[in-house]
Amino acid sequence: MKGRNLLLAGLGLMLSVASCNKLESDIEKQMKIDDEKILNHLTQNDIQAQKHNLGFYYKVLEANSTGEQLNKNDVVKFLYSISLLDGTLIESNFTEGTPALFKLNSFTMIPEGLDYGIKLMKTGEKYRFFMPSYIAFGNYVSDHFAPRSNFIIDVEVLDKMSETEVFNIQKDSIIAYMDANYPGYLMTESGLCFVDSISGTGNSPQHGEMITIDFKRKYLDNSLIKTVQEASFPLNNIYAVPGLEEGLKLMKSGGSAILVMPSSIAFKQSVCVIPRKVRQELVRDKIIIEEVLPYSILKYVVKLKAVN
Repeated sequence: MKGRNLLLAGLGLMLSVASCNKLESDIEKQMKIDDEKILNHLTQNDIQAQKHNLGFYYKVLEANSTGEQLNKNDVVKFLYSISLLDGTLIESNFTEGTPALFKLNSFTMIPEGLDYGIKLMKTGEKYRFFMPSYIAFGNYVSDHFAPRSNFIIDVEVLDKMSETEVFNIQKDSIIAYMDANYPGYLMTESGLCFVDSISGTGNSPQHGEMITIDFKRKYLDNSLIKTVQEASFPLNNIYAVPGLEEGLKLMKSGGSAILVMPSSIAFKQSVCVIPRKVRQELVRDKIIIEEVLPYSILKYVVKLKAVN
């Protein structure tokens, strides 16, 4: 819900302004403009597409009568390409790059309309969506597209999973990674893997105590997400993800450790942003807060500098 609230606040979509008549009129005006542009594109290119009651249009490119219907809270694995109405390609992971993941109908998808579009699909199907700006990025100013842009988004659903299945798959991947790289590691019931790189000589932190740490947050392929120095906060399950707090309680002041954790004790579903390249812009502009891709296994390299 947090991701959706931030999106609505940042992009000015209609649900966040329903109480203001002037803004309602502005949105209605934009809806008409977007619809006219999309209809013109469909007509000029002789495209037959259905209109969803939310306002986007869609066309089935590849049907799969034996596919599984997607349901709320399924973790959906999909490929995509996103272009402007004039055909300018912004991003695609059909030929290279990893598939995207998101939790269906959990208000953690940008563009928001795509959440409702993918809900129409089955596994193994491919759809094309014509997405109006008011349920996409609104008037957001991006390096990759103009404000009030309408989009063509192709989506192929590869698979759906439960979060329990995601955890089990990630746990197996983590065990294989740790066995190959860090023999002698400790694995806890939550799935956290702990390596005591440099044993500390001070106290172990307890719940509620203030700590100061340096850390690097990485994906499992060691690509760097973020480096932080002199971060101070109380251990109380608010200021850090659960896996990091659990790992810190296994350390002693002055020590360093490697923590590898499944998404269930990290950033979980976070917010799925299509195109991915816009994610850092949204973080920079404080529209979303999660730098980490949805359902990511994380690796922390941590130094516990002080326990107070």
